[in-house]
Amino acid sequence: MNAQVVQWAADVVAAWFDAGRAPREAIAAMPWLREAAANERAEVARRAGQALAAMRRLEFGLVGARGLAALPSRARALALVLASAVERDELLADGAARQFAASCGGDLDFAPLLGADEAIAATADAVVRFGRRHSVPDWFARAAIAQFGEAADGVARALAAPPPRTLRANLLRVPSREALAAELSTEGVPTTPAVHAATALHVLGDHDLFATAAYRRGAFEQQDEASQLVAAVVAPPPGGKVLDLCAGNGGKTLALAAMLQNRGVVMAVDVHERRLQALRERARRAGAQNVEVHALGDGAWPAAVAAFATHADRILVDAPCSGTGSWRRRPEGRWRVGEADLRALARTQADLLARGCAALRPGARLVYATCSLLRDENERQVERALAAAPGLELVRVAEILGGAGSRAFTDPSGTFLSLRPDVHGCDGFFAAVLRRPRPARPTDQRS
Repeated sequence: MNAQVVQWAADVVAAWFDAGRAPREAIAAMPWLREAAANERAEVARRAGQALAAMRRLEFGLVGARGLAALPSRARALALVLASAVERDELLADGAARQFAASCGGDLDFAPLLGADEAIAATADAVVRFGRRHSVPDWFARAAIAQFGEAADGVARALAAPPPRTLRANLLRVPSREALAAELSTEGVPTTPAVHAATALHVLGDHDLFATAAYRRGAFEQQDEASQLVAAVVAPPPGGKVLDLCAGNGGKTLALAAMLQNRGVVMAVDVHERRLQALRERARRAGAQNVEVHALGDGAWPAAVAAFATHADRILVDAPCSGTGSWRRRPEGRWRVGEADLRALARTQADLLARGCAALRPGARLVYATCSLLRDENERQVERALAAAPGLELVRVAEILGGAGSRAFTDPSGTFLSLRPDVHGCDGFFAAVLRRPRPARPTDQRS
């Protein structure tokens, strides 16, 4: 085990404790990591992510319910990285103790980790026991047990598994994902086709994708298969107008621009200007010329956005959410959201849905999506939106994507896109499609 990589991983975890910085952001901000080899950066990201994902279980296994909060952040971070290695049989407990003492000048016994499973099993409260076993907050443990029943353990285990590295073939630059796979193969990057999304490829290994000529010419974007399926559900008509209300860095915006083949317009809006700037740069590299970008404030939409919304064929509301479906990709996310945050997110989701529905013109569709696994953020938000706007109707995802082909990733009725990492191997995602019907034509009364 590379001792330097362990120390770097501890630096990354400490950046989360000190500044709430996600591992990918911390790695990008550390000069010594930017200059490291690609395989070393990948190993740092893996070890830091494993330590953060397992933090609750590891701390309980080391010192019990009181955790390691009394330690300085850097020492706590190193303890977690070493504990993760011990748990995975990559390091002996006494070796971890020696490394910790040499780096931090203190004693920490890693041997109790070997009995962590028994200690967790003895926890009386079922919610706390589930939370400790799977290293999730109690609010998620409670929801998972209630919603998934016997499948809850499998869902939680999948959220701790390493995610695939998935690409979207940019059909503005390459004719197909097969052509992209052939191009990457010539650069020494092996791939395999994904199962569900027609433009998705999984990368095999930890190759530096940013060093490839294919990346520099915009032939692909890194995007999970579930996110690509959401774009497919939007299904913009040829030359259509699409409003992406919560565009972020623009993964779905760019997928929609490619689906439109640079015809029509995709208007991308978000409240975070920094994310929109990243989207502008990505759009240039991708050759997406039909993208307009607008920043939103906290109040009314800018006039240009409001006017576009009333003429749009599709409105995508990829709403802010708990992110539970993407925890394996963003392991720190499970500690970023608390119960008060869930209530605030629910209000935001309801407001975005209401505003988007109010703007829908007859015949237009709104796609509501989240990367959450929780019904409260998904089906129940849609139910409330329909109750508040009785003129709207649901469109079954199976009708949009084709019944036989979509059966694997919709709910049993075919109504919603419903993806789980334990079932589909991609991120957890949900999508529902709402439509404002066109007025009925008057009956011809002539005889």
